[in-house]
Amino acid sequence: MPKKQNIIVVISAYNEEKNIVKVLKEVSKTNYPVVVVNDGSLDGTTDILSKFIIQNSKFMILTHRVNLGKGAAMKTGAEAAFALGADGVVFMDADGQHKVSDLPKFIKALKKYNVVFGSRNLNHGVPIVRYLGNKFASALIAFLFGIYISDLVCGYRAMTRKAYKKINWESSGYAVETEMVIKVGKYGL
Repeated sequence: MPKKQNIIVVISAYNEEKNIVKVLKEVSKTNYPVVVVNDGSLDGTTDILSKFIIQNSKFMILTHRVNLGKGAAMKTGAEAAFALGADGVVFMDADGQHKVSDLPKFIKALKKYNVVFGSRNLNHGVPIVRYLGNKFASALIAFLFGIYISDLVCGYRAMTRKAYKKINWESSGYAVETEMVIKVGKYGL
C-alpha cells in the first residue's frame, strides 16, 4: 500500500483583513494542515489570525514582525511545513483569488510531478496591459528556459520536498514566482 502524502497548505498574508477570514474558513473545511505566514501586516490581519488560531488547531500562524516580502513569507511557511514532516506544500494567496476546491487537484498532481503550477482565468476582468505583460513574460521564459507557464505570476502552486530543496529561491518579493519557474525549467523539474 503506497504511503499517504503529508501535504501542508502554506498561505502568505500581508494586509489581508478583508479576505483572510473567507480563505481560512474555506481551507479549514479541508483535511489539510495549514501554515499561515503573517508577513508584517499593519491592518487587522494579525488580530483576525490570533482569533482564528484559537478556534482551529489545524492552523499554525507564523509572524514576521516587519514585511519581508512574499518570497520570504513563502520560504518561512515552506521551511515550517517541511520541519513538520511535510512531503509537499501547496502555496495559496490570502486574497481569495484561488479556489480551495482545486486543492485536491494539486495534491493528486504532486503524486506524479515535483512541481505543479496553477493558472487563473486571465480573460475575465484583467486589464489588457497586465494580461499581455503576463503572456509576453511567459513566452520569454519559455524561450530562454524551455518551460511555458500560462500564468507566470499565479501564486497557486505546489512542490515536493525534493523540488523545494533544488529550487531554493533567493527572491524575497514577488519575483519569487518567476524565479521558481526559471529554476524549474533550469533543473528539469
